[in-house]
Amino acid sequence: MSETIVFQTEDALKGQIQPTIVNTFNLVPETHPILRQKLKDFDFSNPPVNPNEFASTLVETCIKNHGMGLSANQCGYDFRVFVMGQGEDYVAFFNPTVVAASQETVH
Repeated sequence: MSETIVFQTEDALKGQIQPTIVNTFNLVPETHPILRQKLKDFDFSNPPVNPNEFASTLVETCIKNHGMGLSANQCGYDFRVFVMGQGEDYVAFFNPTVVAASQETVH
């Protein structure tokens, strides 16, 4: 895990610089085996980490890396969790399942 220090521009202009430290995850290399393994469900009855903090850190990591989506395994965690979004609007998905699929493709 790494940290990013963020300054709010409006506060800096007023001379009230209040840095915010934002935690982010390090990304695993594309050859890491966790990217190809079956992931386990996130266990809410006995959470391995705080789900809110985990989701927030995934979002911050996604933003830091200019992404629109990021999964937990890309950060070295074997939970079925991912975030997606853009700008300030991100959503976390825990234990997603595919409920329908189509054979149709779009070119």
